[in-house]
Amino acid sequence: MENNFKIDSASISDRGLSNKRPNNEDSFLELNHRGIFAVADGVGGAQAGDVASQMAMEILGEAFNNLKPSEDAEDQMRLAIEKANSAIYQMSQDLPQLSTMATTIVALHLSGNIGTIGHVGDSRLYRLDASGNLYRETLDHSVVEEEVRAGRMTVSQAANHPSRNVISRALGAEASVDVDMKTIMFEPNTTFLVCSDGITRHIDDFEIRELLMSGQSASAICQRMKELCYERGAEDNLTAVIARVSSSVEGSGFSQNVFDRDEPTKANSRPAAAIASDGPNILELDHETETAPLRSPVPEFAPPLELDISEERPAEEVTAFDSRSSIAADEDVSYTENDEIVEDEPAPAPAVAPTAPPAPPTVKEYESAPYDEVELQENTFFSKVLLGIFTFLIGAVIGAGAIYLFMQNNQPVPTPVIPPEQSEDVSVSSFETLRRSVDDDPAAYIERSKADPRDAVDYFLLGRAYFLEENYAEAKKMFLEAKNRLGEAEEGNATVLANDITAYLAIIDTPNAQRLFSTELKKLDDGASDNVNVNQNASN
Repeated sequence: MENNFKIDSASISDRGLSNKRPNNEDSFLELNHRGIFAVADGVGGAQAGDVASQMAMEILGEAFNNLKPSEDAEDQMRLAIEKANSAIYQMSQDLPQLSTMATTIVALHLSGNIGTIGHVGDSRLYRLDASGNLYRETLDHSVVEEEVRAGRMTVSQAANHPSRNVISRALGAEASVDVDMKTIMFEPNTTFLVCSDGITRHIDDFEIRELLMSGQSASAICQRMKELCYERGAEDNLTAVIARVSSSVEGSGFSQNVFDRDEPTKANSRPAAAIASDGPNILELDHETETAPLRSPVPEFAPPLELDISEERPAEEVTAFDSRSSIAADEDVSYTENDEIVEDEPAPAPAVAPTAPPAPPTVKEYESAPYDEVELQENTFFSKVLLGIFTFLIGAVIGAGAIYLFMQNNQPVPTPVIPPEQSEDVSVSSFETLRRSVDDDPAAYIERSKADPRDAVDYFLLGRAYFLEENYAEAKKMFLEAKNRLGEAEEGNATVLANDITAYLAIIDTPNAQRLFSTELKKLDDGASDNVNVNQNASN
């Protein structure tokens, strides 16, 4: 990647000296070319912790191997850790012998001068800067550390507390997990240490600082940490990954100085004198601005004045009156008797004699208009006819409505039709049926289906059949091919298949988990009455 500094890295992992932990349940990730470094400390006893920590590292490594330049490293790391948590939790629910498995995780991604950190559990990340200052970039998710941070326990009490190894958060313990995420900026010649608690329980922070400042190579420091842990009992599995960022850019062959001081922005480049001259800040509570007296505005709705223009007025008088309209509203104005305004008196309205009501027509006048009389009679007869027709129509409508309501109330109540129950999703039913056929007789399913697998589901079921037959090499081929074809599967099936494929591949790549599965399968085979129950219980 552009402007990526050269990184010198090294790692070490060992099971320690304790007979209580015969297997190394730690796993680590050191992908220098991708800038991703991580440690996972598995818990759960037997091979459970081994499986959980390896699953977490495989999922995280795959995520950053496929990281695109346009993608955000913090989002990708969070999603990968959450996906690992879901896969581990699902496997712990499916396989009773792995029901207690979980793992811590601490991950570091370096790109240029930016570091992205993800953390769950009590594994730690340290940073030593170029000046020799040591910083712990993670806070332990453990019972005693949380008590120390709350002030209810001292550091010396926590160091010897019987519950100092009890963690309060881990991958796979629950269906979801809260991941602590952090993004930092660092300078060249910075050294990072990612380690499990098998290191920090025997080497304190002061000694870690001295080792990282010793000037030795990263691999020599890792070896020295192992020796110190062995000298002090090595009570736990121990794992450490060191990444030292140099000041030379990858592939350039020369060093360069970076991290010049930021240029002052417009906000902070103003001189103090200019800021002081801006006047008081009205947002300061202790500064009160004197309130100006309120002034009454001239009302806009005042009626216009009616001037008496019946008499001629001198020009000086008119000018003096007109100038009043430009006086400010807050000035005091006093009027004298000479300034009195005389309004026109309204002219008296002419007298109008009251009009007498018209007299009723006489008999001779009425008889002189026979046409009006006939029209009045015809209109009266026609109105009666229309009124009768209208009354008849209203009655007919009311009667029809009454008949309709009577018929509706006396109709038999129809029997409700109960809709048929919806059948389950066809794709889910088909997949479950095929999966059961695999569990019933995996060998027969292989013979029947190996010649023509077509999609991710076909390859997954073939992988499951080979897995139940303990043919792990062929099973891995089928699972990997199914994984490559997940983009063609439906969204719901793709999520389920992805989690199951991750779980199966983790068992296949872990010899201890293979032996555990084979032993469990043999026990079920000896005690089961038929082959169906054996395969179903083992696969689940």
